[in-house]
Amino acid sequence: MSGSRSTDDFQRKILRHSEALSRLAVWFSGALIIVTAVLIASEVVMRKTINVSIGGADELSGYALAISSSWAMGFALIRRAHVRVDALYTRLRFELRALLDCLGIACLSSFSCILTYYSVQVLISSVELDAKSNTTLGVPLWIPQGLWCIGLILFSTICLLLLFVCLSALYRKDFETIQGHAGSRSTDEEMEQEYIQSTRDNDHGNISDA
Repeated sequence: MSGSRSTDDFQRKILRHSEALSRLAVWFSGALIIVTAVLIASEVVMRKTINVSIGGADELSGYALAISSSWAMGFALIRRAHVRVDALYTRLRFELRALLDCLGIACLSSFSCILTYYSVQVLISSVELDAKSNTTLGVPLWIPQGLWCIGLILFSTICLLLLFVCLSALYRKDFETIQGHAGSRSTDEEMEQEYIQSTRDNDHGNISDA
């Protein structure tokens, strides 16, 4: 019993650190999107007003979209924010749903690891060839590809951690833990999350007014 408790504590600690790291990654992603939006808006305004182009805004925005997406996927997975079609899922027995959740996270882990492997291979090739983008900017491709790969590595790591947690819980027949980490969010959970978020926003507003 003590061994099982220590294992659960270790898993919770690892997941807390993973969530903290993924939260930093998603803040970076948001900041990157904002910078990209400002760049594109400046490009449009300058073209319309003084007929001057910054140059490369479309290329940089493409890099930013790919990088920010990969860096944000881990946080979305931990928060169970990915879109899922669960019309049939919600009608199944709790135990069967847990099995499907484990299967789902196993498939996602396999896909993410394969994607990450080939992405790293592309990065290695770009470094070896000293590849640059075929544009006026001539961006060394290892820079955006490297940042993209970091996000994919983080995502794959979180996938594998959640897979380990879910399989451990399945072995113990702890279906609630599986539901909490890999299951589809219920309507009550969505409403609770919205309430918590609105409460935090109100608290921040009250502090600012004070």
